[in-house]
Amino acid sequence: MVRLAIDGMHCANCAANIEKHFRATPGVIDVAVNLANNTGQVTFDADEASVDDMLHVFDDLSFTAEVIPDDAPLVDEQRRAKEADRARHDRRVFACAAALTVLIVALGMVPGWHMGIGAALAGCFVAGPTHVQAMFCGSLVLLALTIPVQFGCGARFYKGAFQSLRSGSANMDVLVALGTSIAFIFSLYITFVPVITGNWSGHEAMQINEGMPYYETCAMLITFVLLGKMLETRAKGSTNQAIEALMNLTPPVAVVVRGGVQQEVPVSQVAVGDVVLVRPGDAVAVDGVVVEGSTEVDESMLTGEPLPVVKAVGDEVVGGTVNCTGSVTVRARRVGADTTLARIVRAVEDAQGSKAPVQRLADRIAAVFVPAILGIAVVVFLIWFFAVPASDDAARWQQALLPAVAVIVVACPCALGLATPTALMVGMGRGAQVGLLIKDGQVLEQLCGLAAAVFDKTGTLTRGMPAVTACDVSDEALALAAAAELKSEHPLARAVCAYAEQRGVAFHNYEVHQFQSIVGEGVRAVVEGHEVFVGSRVTIDGRDVGGFTFADEPKPDAAEAIAQLRGADVSCYLVTGDAQASAVAVAREVGIPVEHVCAGVRPEGKARQVERVRETVRQARADAGKRASDVTAFVGDGINDAPALAAADIGVVMASGTDVAIDAGQVVLMRNKLTDLFVALRLSKRTMRKIKQNLFWALIYNCIMIPLAAVGILAPALAGAAMAFSSVSVVCNSLLLKRFK
Repeated sequence: MVRLAIDGMHCANCAANIEKHFRATPGVIDVAVNLANNTGQVTFDADEASVDDMLHVFDDLSFTAEVIPDDAPLVDEQRRAKEADRARHDRRVFACAAALTVLIVALGMVPGWHMGIGAALAGCFVAGPTHVQAMFCGSLVLLALTIPVQFGCGARFYKGAFQSLRSGSANMDVLVALGTSIAFIFSLYITFVPVITGNWSGHEAMQINEGMPYYETCAMLITFVLLGKMLETRAKGSTNQAIEALMNLTPPVAVVVRGGVQQEVPVSQVAVGDVVLVRPGDAVAVDGVVVEGSTEVDESMLTGEPLPVVKAVGDEVVGGTVNCTGSVTVRARRVGADTTLARIVRAVEDAQGSKAPVQRLADRIAAVFVPAILGIAVVVFLIWFFAVPASDDAARWQQALLPAVAVIVVACPCALGLATPTALMVGMGRGAQVGLLIKDGQVLEQLCGLAAAVFDKTGTLTRGMPAVTACDVSDEALALAAAAELKSEHPLARAVCAYAEQRGVAFHNYEVHQFQSIVGEGVRAVVEGHEVFVGSRVTIDGRDVGGFTFADEPKPDAAEAIAQLRGADVSCYLVTGDAQASAVAVAREVGIPVEHVCAGVRPEGKARQVERVRETVRQARADAGKRASDVTAFVGDGINDAPALAAADIGVVMASGTDVAIDAGQVVLMRNKLTDLFVALRLSKRTMRKIKQNLFWALIYNCIMIPLAAVGILAPALAGAAMAFSSVSVVCNSLLLKRFK
């Protein structure tokens, strides 16, 4: 796959045209062009094509493209600078067009101004100029003011239209250029026909009443469209703020200790194995392990948790997190594009560039949009010209041209093209900010129809480590047992030590000798002069002093998560390799029906169970007369659940092992909270609601505005303003997703 930064796209037709040419290129498997952030992702067969072949596609198109390196973000400093320069240029062009348009509108529409300035100018050449002569000179002034707007400020539309037509398609620029050109040419006709014919007096009535040129319409059309594109660009830039905020978490420089000397170097020059000094208040520059010192680290950027986490020697830290208290030195394990933060950013960027299936409707409409609008405009012109009475030929042309121009200008393919990608970008970016990594637009849409969630047990519904749930051992005996277990790495040994600490029993300073680990039985040691054996029972000097009961406890939020999902009409299942009794006990604690438990399943068998659940849920929903849906998610830890994750429609992983999880699942719960699955479901529904609102607005806008323009209710200037702001409204509606909590 290759990622491309594409310049020159203006509307959905531009994106569709690029995708059409790529699909006709040998070796291309899939392509997705994103109008919202001006990028493309092309998947191709390396045996049949190369990256250069992908770039050569643009040789026959009106767009330019460059490859985005694998280790570079979609929005790097160079692209930011280029977009900032373009934004400044657009503001200058708009300011010039707006200033001239205000003057043109004032001279052309304020009563007396047009005639007054025309009479003054005509008086310089003839004595006592007639009304027609005054109007002619006044129209020349308007023409002189309009030309810089039409062909200077509006040059981008003519250039875009020419390049679009040359590549065999028609985009928004074609509509703008054609509509404004028709109005401009008609105004030229009104201005110069009296001079060409020499019949100044015969045209006076027409000139005074119905033959006023429409230069202000041309200028207002160009200016309104420029304003709309400027606001649209600014709004589109806001859709990437979440990603940019994540990218900015990594500091630009790091303090590296080399040869005992501290030196500041750019983060890009930090190598694996370097020792990095992180002072209080600094952001961690790399993924690594603490080798000296202790501190508290704010990991909210990664987990969403506001409370800092204690880090000591041997603990791992993640790049982008913030050191709160003490200074620590960290040995770098992953740098640059390999860090967890960089991989999260890349995953979100790839997801934002994907397409949700709901966008197919917009793509199909966009493919025929411009030709259809031009056809409608021709029909409107013919109806007004031949079917509607007019006082003379000039009036007939005028009454036919203006509605046709309004139809051409009011139509807006941009809103259709922006409806889906802007909502996806904002929604997925917001998800990343709250600890949800959703890696594909199709997954986001599928989440809306989630019908069943199949959970792994150990490490997913439960803590993944045994804990002491009952104990009849005295504090003195517990201290001796914990001291013996302290030398063992067995999970049950760690559970005993943790339990002793919870009870406030001191044991760390006890002397331990002759430690021996007995496989399958327990540990034996001499502690403080006593012979101690610890297994499921505890003996001291050969005397049984009590025992422990162990269990892998459910996570604190497991029951709440299951309740939330069941409340949203999502069936919950438990599939585990553990024994039936253990699985049923956990299921009862968290609220999963016992009949939905399948125990003793090997990892490869979990995939078959997911398929069985899908069929069961589909049939059950059909029998109950519910909305047809069989979307099934598997929720696991992302390490040993690969077959089940692949078999499910949606693979959801906990981020306990972040680097593995990012690769394994389509949805990553970065905070390791099961309740975040319900948050992901809510985010999916909210995003899809915005997409549907956007598509509805884009379609209904055209369905309403085009007929209004066709019947002459909507003047061309107002049509231009409506077209300009329709796409802005779609982007702004998508930006409301930033409020999601």
